[in-house]
Amino acid sequence: MINNKKAKGLTFLETIATIAIISSVSLFFYIKLNKFEEKRDLEISRRLIKNTIYKYTLQSVFSKERYKLEIYLIDKKIDIKGENYKIIESIHLPKKLKYEIIYKYQGGLVFNVETTPNGNLSKAFTIYICDYNNLVQNRISFYTFQIEKILKINSYINFSAGKIKYIELPYYHYSEDSKNRKGWKIE
Repeated sequence: MINNKKAKGLTFLETIATIAIISSVSLFFYIKLNKFEEKRDLEISRRLIKNTIYKYTLQSVFSKERYKLEIYLIDKKIDIKGENYKIIESIHLPKKLKYEIIYKYQGGLVFNVETTPNGNLSKAFTIYICDYNNLVQNRISFYTFQIEKILKINSYINFSAGKIKYIELPYYHYSEDSKNRKGWKIE
């Protein structure tokens, strides 16, 4: 009888150990999958933002029309409107990320910018993209050069700029580190 109890206890321990191993492996793969999705979402958002704005500035050159781009930071989308203010296209950005535009003349949750007939934007701005933990991972800067009448787009990846939190963005944006682009790698 004593032997029988030991055998039952051993199988119980084996079951607990098996469950622990399976749980650990599952947790590991869940974390890896979540990181993969986060990297993919960051890449998608960078490409969507840059390509959309570039597409409509280029289209402005050929059609000589102005397009109004409305960037909804909370709803995570970009609406493009024609000169008649009807929506031509609506681009949806990844929902788990956060976006912020620091612009001293504009407040609110919608950032408005227009293309010009010569392929530029009505104003220069920078959009920050935060990961799932609200830490800034990317920044895309749109520079307008009125003399040359061209749009310049620079995309940066947070290489060693540190853990810049979403709520600290206004302070960081106007700091010397931001202006000097310390810790940012151009894409």
